[in-house]
Amino acid sequence: MKPDLTYRTSGLFTTFFAESKSGEDAWRTLAEQTNGTGKIFTIHLKSMLQQLRAAGYKVSKVKASPFTTEEIFSQLDALDSLTES
Repeated sequence: MKPDLTYRTSGLFTTFFAESKSGEDAWRTLAEQTNGTGKIFTIHLKSMLQQLRAAGYKVSKVKASPFTTEEIFSQLDALDSLTES
């Protein structure tokens, strides 16, 4: 089953991403409380996950990309060169 929200932890902050229509509603509520960022301090992650899940949302951690940043940029450059022709 697809999650309503996913999250990515990056040191001090954790960012949430909407993955479904109901996830968009939850994200907007979160954004109202986080100056529109959808980010919280990672120290509050456990509590936030408990609250979201208690409210009925399915939340999961973002899966890591199988590609490095360099590989992604290389592919974007290749696509860009195709559109310049």
